[in-house]
Amino acid sequence: MQFDVIFFDVGNTLYFFDYDFLCGLLSDRFDISANGAELAEAHRRAQLSVIGEGLEGLGHDELWRRTYSRWFTYAGIQEDKVGPVMEAIRSHPFRHLFWAKTDDGTREMLDWFRERGARLGVISNAEGQIRRLLEHTGLDNRFETIIDSSEVGIAKPDSRIFELAMERMGVAPERCIHVGDVPEIDVAGAKAVGITPILIDREGLNPDCGCIRLAKAVDLPGLEIFK
Repeated sequence: MQFDVIFFDVGNTLYFFDYDFLCGLLSDRFDISANGAELAEAHRRAQLSVIGEGLEGLGHDELWRRTYSRWFTYAGIQEDKVGPVMEAIRSHPFRHLFWAKTDDGTREMLDWFRERGARLGVISNAEGQIRRLLEHTGLDNRFETIIDSSEVGIAKPDSRIFELAMERMGVAPERCIHVGDVPEIDVAGAKAVGITPILIDREGLNPDCGCIRLAKAVDLPGLEIFK
């Protein structure tokens, strides 16, 4: 294998939002009846809208605030409830459970790489829950380093978060891959520091991303570059 280290994004790459869990919170705490599929579509629209406005200079907290406020507005939640819903999510004692869904075969995919000598790490724009999420699902011991943007005060696509990850792993960029789902964040950030990006493009919306694309991270072992 020509690469020593594979870094993974978390949200929409290894883990996915549990919209049913959110529906339960909305119903129990706010008497809001919501549909998981509709929430997912509103979430996607909000993410694309915020990314389309540009991410340069946007800190993680502001990125989160813009995305979530727009998301719940698009989802039709009453304006006076949007703020309280956001606060309920941010202060939830089991916040990691909002992102606890994985594709079948995720554990096996990670182990396939480790069995072949690859070292694994995480670089994620998140809110401090990544390590707890990995521990909850029993995957934390697969990764040598876990970088959560809120803990280090730097968010992708800022080159410094990738540089920090490489420094912790003691590896040069040409020996690294970063796997993520957002061209403007994961692909652009990795390319800026010389890391090879792979885009997880579940809906096939980014044919011009300028890198290898896959629908699911669990399909990574089938790529020719890992043969």
